[in-house]
Amino acid sequence: MKTMANTNLLQIFSIVLIINLSISGCAFLGVPWQLSAATTVGDIVALDNHGKTMNETAASIALQRDCQWSRVLIEWPPCLTHKEYVNFLYDMNCKTYAWNFLNNPYCKEK
Repeated sequence: MKTMANTNLLQIFSIVLIINLSISGCAFLGVPWQLSAATTVGDIVALDNHGKTMNETAASIALQRDCQWSRVLIEWPPCLTHKEYVNFLYDMNCKTYAWNFLNNPYCKEK
């Protein structure tokens, strides 16, 4: 069972990596720096509008999961279904949940 979970995680990571390189990799292909700067501005606007970068949004659509790169900081997979997200929250066993500036959950009482 653990091997299957690791295989699924590797597949998800590979897909996310390919999408990320496809979207943000244009700066390495000789595209003018202004376009790279516009992508950064686009990410800022996207973050302000719905809390995700354009890469996270593209990965979420492609994988049909909620992707958020900052989850790796709390040792969660970056892309989760709603049910998986709820299960991870439940496993935290918090009395009161809170979310930090990266939108990562933590137990408020700790």
